[in-house]
Amino acid sequence: MKILTIDDSNAIRFMMIKMLRDLGYKDVIGVGTAEEALPLISNQNFDVVFLDWNLPRISGLDLLKSIRAYSKYEKLSVVMVTTVQEKSNILQAIKIGLQGYLIKPISRELLLAKLKEIEAKIV
Repeated sequence: MKILTIDDSNAIRFMMIKMLRDLGYKDVIGVGTAEEALPLISNQNFDVVFLDWNLPRISGLDLLKSIRAYSKYEKLSVVMVTTVQEKSNILQAIKIGLQGYLIKPISRELLLAKLKEIEAKIV
């Protein structure tokens, strides 16, 4: 499974990459902004994107909207990884096409459970 993780916090991004690799997911790329992520999403076939809500300049929600604007990304699983817990925000993101929502700090067990859920839908 090919994974992209987007978080402007270097510490959180590197922790996510390490956790994913420790769980056996070796094809993992991490970036800090939506601007860095967009060309990667366009040029590579990711299975899942872990996305922070609060990114500089282009928010995670706006990036999700950009991804969902193109039918070629309809099968791309997007999971928000954030501290934002407002129900209205979560519902808005789900309506746009969010597949999951994990609250920081994320546990290894919850991350693995979400990945297994996504893998089951891919197969």
